[in-house]
Amino acid sequence: MKTTPEELIKEALTVRDDGIEPKYKADEYESALLHVARSVITSDEANALIVAADRARARDELGKAAPSSAIGLDAERVAKSGSAPRYTRDDYHGEMLEISKREARSGETPAAAFTRLIDEGRFDDLYAAGERAEVVEVEAAMTKAAPEDRFYPMLLDLAQMRKRAGETIEAACARLLNEDPVVRDAYAATQGL
Repeated sequence: MKTTPEELIKEALTVRDDGIEPKYKADEYESALLHVARSVITSDEANALIVAADRARARDELGKAAPSSAIGLDAERVAKSGSAPRYTRDDYHGEMLEISKREARSGETPAAAFTRLIDEGRFDDLYAAGERAEVVEVEAAMTKAAPEDRFYPMLLDLAQMRKRAGETIEAACARLLNEDPVVRDAYAATQGL
């Protein structure tokens, strides 16, 4: 059964306005656009068909959904160029949670959607940008430290000793600050917290 142009327009509006993944192929949206161009169509409906076609094409070409937010676009930029992220680690992780809520299938919890989307590789850029943002935050904190502050040299030594395979010193510092309660307590003590 062939989908009508009206059904495609209705679905394209949900892609554009709600960020839902396109159901159809890019050429189907474009075909509907050409079909309805001969009839009366609003510019809003035409715009929705174009957005849905572009996102469907990106999905088909890249094997994943095109980012639909500024945070997603920034994560893609960071992943491609390795440049500094514009958002914090929490922003990138929050975006992953928002996408999981938005793209949860019928009967699927956001947590299950999160797991499915990770398995599909949908969060690779967001995760990598979040990790990079965390390293940048630690580097900035280390740069701001007073020279007489003994915590940061000790943290660097500890990170060097506990560094995991393939992990940078900066990433090891960030991991230790997040996971090790002794390191967190030492940091709090040196900062007067």
